Amino acid sequence: AITQTSITTVTTLSLGKHTAKVILDGVMNEWDFTVSLETMNFYFGQLHAHTNMSDGTGTVDEAYKWARDNAKLDFFALSDHSNSFDNDRANENITDYNQSTSTKWKALNSICDSYNKSGSFVAINGFEMTWSGSTGGWGHINTFNTPWFASRTNSAMDLQAYYQKIAQIPDAIKQLNHPGKVFGDFANFSFRTDEVDAVVNLIEVGNGEGTVRGSGYFPSYEYYTIALDKGWHIAPANNQDNHKKHWGNSNTARTVALAPEKTRESIYDAIRDMRVYAAEDNNIQVMYKVNGEYMGTTLENPDQLNFSVKVTDNEPIGK
Repeated sequence: AITQTSITTVTTLSLGKHTAKVILDGVMNEWDFTVSLETMNFYFGQLHAHTNMSDGTGTVDEAYKWARDNAKLDFFALSDHSNSFDNDRANENITDYNQSTSTKWKALNSICDSYNKSGSFVAINGFEMTWSGSTGGWGHINTFNTPWFASRTNSAMDLQAYYQKIAQIPDAIKQLNHPGKVFGDFANFSFRTDEVDAVVNLIEVGNGEGTVRGSGYFPSYEYYTIALDKGWHIAPANNQDNHKKHWGNSNTARTVALAPEKTRESIYDAIRDMRVYAAEDNNIQVMYKVNGEYMGTTLENPDQLNFSVKVTDNEPIGK
């Protein structure tokens, strides 16, 4: 008996309803199916914030509640400094955060999971790797979706070693934070390999909890260009890096993800596929495609590039 079969078409199917007819042992079998485009929604969030688990103010519960109920974010991530966690010198190789020897790390993840509600609010927890000038000065990196954390207090964990460690988890997500002269430029965006490139997904082009374009807000657009020129495949993000509460609405900066549904894995997939853009407006919608493909797509040697850009906002757009 045939339990599985496959059908390959020689032409691209048009959008709409189709019928597949297959004769098996003299019996005609028919299947009706529809070819449609996946609907993408705009989800507005933040991927860089702190609490009193490191050098911020306010509790973890306060942060998730405020981001959800006051700022009305679709997704929100905490990223406390890993060198503030207990047992931060350990180099754990664990498969579940509950196996960690750090009470802070376990608490952060457990509380995060309690606020994560598919279809309603996506709660994310990660950690910020923060090399200071005395420990390399390479820069600061947020890492999400790993069972373990790493810290600069582990002397063996330099930037290159950290890239190699994180590359062993293909589902991990990394964000290069506030690149520049103050915190570092990741050794001028060195040590790129295809394996590392696959798990380095975002770079902040805006950072800070002050008013956008004010003294407490720090754009870094030019470093995004440098990273791209170095061969990195990354999407731009804009985060508040909150240390003084008001998580999500301390200003109008947003990281925006295009995803089919409001779930943690859907947001993660959007970040991995680079269906992400940075905004200094808290509700501007940008649908940007080339040759009908969403932002973040890799095009294989196209003969021409057909750009489609649709911008929607509740305020007049100047240019």
